[in-house]
Amino acid sequence: MSLTTIINPPTITGWRLDAAQIVEGLFPVTDPAGWNLLIDLRQALLHGKNWSQTLDQFLTCRCRFESDHYLPFYRLRRLLSASLKLEAELDAPVEVAALADLLRTPHVSLDSIKKAVRRELFEHRLHLDPASKVPLRVVERI
Repeated sequence: MSLTTIINPPTITGWRLDAAQIVEGLFPVTDPAGWNLLIDLRQALLHGKNWSQTLDQFLTCRCRFESDHYLPFYRLRRLLSASLKLEAELDAPVEVAALADLLRTPHVSLDSIKKAVRRELFEHRLHLDPASKVPLRVVERI
C-alpha cells in the first residue's frame, strides 16, 4: 500500500503529497537513527501550518542526509522553492528573495537564511535602520 492510498485527504495539495512521498522514499535507504527527523518533516509537509518551521525542518534534514541522498533533496528543494516564498513585512508583504536562489546555498537553518536576507535588505534599502528586525515569514504560494 502506498502513501497515496494511506494519506490522501482532500485538504492536502499535490505538491505537499509529492514532497511527503519523496521523504517516504528516504526511509528504506537511511539509518533508522535519523527517522525521527524524516517523520517530523513528512508530518510538517502533510499537515503543517507553520511553513517557517517546515522549511527549518527541511534544512535540518538536508544537512544530515543530502550528502548521501542528493537527488531526493534536490527534488524537495525544487518543490519547496516553487511552492513557498519568503516575505518581508516592510510597507506591505513583499517577496524579498527567491527561495530557489536561497536554497542553492546549503544554509543550516531558517535563521541563517533570515540573517542573509536582512543583510541584503539593509545593504540595498538605505531607509532601513540597521538595528531594525525586519519581520520575515515563509508562506505558501497561492
